[in-house]
Amino acid sequence: MEPTIDGNSLSVNSDPSGRGYPPLRLSRLSTIFSDHIAGKIIVPYLVLVFGVAVLATHATINLIAGSLEDEFREELVSAGRAANEAMVVVESRQLSIVRQMAFTVGVPEALRARDEEALRRLLGPLAINAHVQFVDLYAEDGAHVVSLRSADVADRATDYFDADGSSWPPVRSALNADVDGFGDKFTGPVSAPWGRLLVTAGPVRQYGAQVGVISVALPLEEVLQLLAREAGSRDVTVYAVTGDVMATTVKGAPDVIQRILSHDSTEVGNVSSGGQARVRRVSLDDRPFVEVLGPLVIRREPALLLGVGKLVTAIEERGNQTRNTMVALFGSVILVVLALGLLLARRITGPVEVLVEAISRIRRNDLELHLPVVSRDETGVLTEAFNEMAQGLRERERSRVAIEKYMSPKVYELIQRGELRIGGESREITVLMTDIRSFTTLAEATPAEQLLTLLNRYFEAMFGPITKYEGEVDKYIGDGILAKFGATVSYPDHARRGVLAAIEMLEACDRLNLELQHEGLPELRMGIGANTGAAIVGNIGANERMEYTIISDAVNTAERVGSMCKELDWDLLISHETYVQAMDAIEVGEPTSVRLRGQTRDTVVYPVLGQRGAVTPERRQRYHQTTSRTWAGAEATRPVAHPSPVPLS
Repeated sequence: MEPTIDGNSLSVNSDPSGRGYPPLRLSRLSTIFSDHIAGKIIVPYLVLVFGVAVLATHATINLIAGSLEDEFREELVSAGRAANEAMVVVESRQLSIVRQMAFTVGVPEALRARDEEALRRLLGPLAINAHVQFVDLYAEDGAHVVSLRSADVADRATDYFDADGSSWPPVRSALNADVDGFGDKFTGPVSAPWGRLLVTAGPVRQYGAQVGVISVALPLEEVLQLLAREAGSRDVTVYAVTGDVMATTVKGAPDVIQRILSHDSTEVGNVSSGGQARVRRVSLDDRPFVEVLGPLVIRREPALLLGVGKLVTAIEERGNQTRNTMVALFGSVILVVLALGLLLARRITGPVEVLVEAISRIRRNDLELHLPVVSRDETGVLTEAFNEMAQGLRERERSRVAIEKYMSPKVYELIQRGELRIGGESREITVLMTDIRSFTTLAEATPAEQLLTLLNRYFEAMFGPITKYEGEVDKYIGDGILAKFGATVSYPDHARRGVLAAIEMLEACDRLNLELQHEGLPELRMGIGANTGAAIVGNIGANERMEYTIISDAVNTAERVGSMCKELDWDLLISHETYVQAMDAIEVGEPTSVRLRGQTRDTVVYPVLGQRGAVTPERRQRYHQTTSRTWAGAEATRPVAHPSPVPLS
């Protein structure tokens, strides 16, 4: 069976030949290119690449001639000039640093006194800010006073110290107080024990008298990296006047590069003797390396030799006509390819972008969408599949919402994870039982539809505080609510959460009564009883019909504690067990011993005034009025003492 696409539906055509696949037809070959993204991309580009290959080959064979030598030389010469200009920048920067350090207040006095600590304190921040690696200070007699090293070599400072630093030519000239046409500061290359440096040295004077010398040095390798960047990231080499390589950025084994680049010292020597820039060729890894040699100017005078070079290929050594023709040809081809690519990309990515946006909406739970199927290729199939998926998700979401209206979301999660089975376990929970006072009288005086609406508004107001403290509504019993805390998901502070939820339920009822008062509807008075105790929590019933609930005498006790609200004229009563576990969060009135309906022993109940520290004066006054009116001298109640705090188990 072979799947084919007909319009917006997917069908399967049988094979009349009985060979397990349909017969090959020209129409089927055409659909490969018209109905598949791969065909839409590959065929045009295959044709385009084939045409480009033919034209490029023809042009290359017929137009290869000449050489890029002159242009290449000029390019390298320009790069050499840029490198020399960069050298001036490096030299100027080092001179500026020397001047700044020499004129820093306190440095001449500290250098005259050879106060190493003071010099570190004065010049250390300057060296760090200027990113100088090597700073040395010498007294007027050439004695070394202090060395400042950058952080990356500070732990090995002794390895980066030259005891003969005062003999470095720039330092010696500054110590001798030499002055030439360029001033009294000197710059030049120096061979230190740890490598070659570019050193700038200048005098430090106090009241016109020289008291020492400051030397600032930069590794020649770093100078070379800067020159290479200014030369267009080409390979740069610095030679001594003898033709020996001092430093290079040419990649390869150092000893091999040294040997290859230094082998033709005659050519290098001609440049050093005052000749013009010269071009030479060497072979690196069997590839031609063209290098332009010229003087490297330091202090406006040739001091070293600079080589700027580049590896070249055979094609790069061909004529200008080949280059211009190939540039024009491939430039035109690139423009055509770019235009076609944009057109094809738009055709292909348009539906894909729509799908991506639709998937983003699905991830945001926006399921009410349906995408039109506008093509018969793979994007059309994906669009159809997406619409089917969205429809399935909508149905699943509607089922979930419907189920959670009749079942606790926590129980629904257990069902989804497959963790809900017949049976149960014993755990301690807290139960709330609410009741609307005089509901029978209210029901008799209120039309049925209005009564149902009123009840639903009441239940909606009560539901928020219960879920806020992770409680669950077990069931609605007429006008009453049975709520449980710590049942489906166990947590140790269930009593505290239950009582705080009950307090906020009373506040929610007060807010609802304000609305009802404005609407001219009767107000609701409620009572809440809370009890804590052991319960069997689990699933009961048959495999075909089950109910997740609680079985416990704690429920009966909570209901009977709640019934005492009417007798004691108070809206929230809790049992002794609940109070013991929630006493740190609430404020209660005097505990009272009462005989609950159906019980043979007394039970201590506590009237809850509110959350600790948040009881209003009005509620406190109401409590005192109620106790003085209802509880004082009541035969059914007997005040008892508060218990001592008991920590949570």
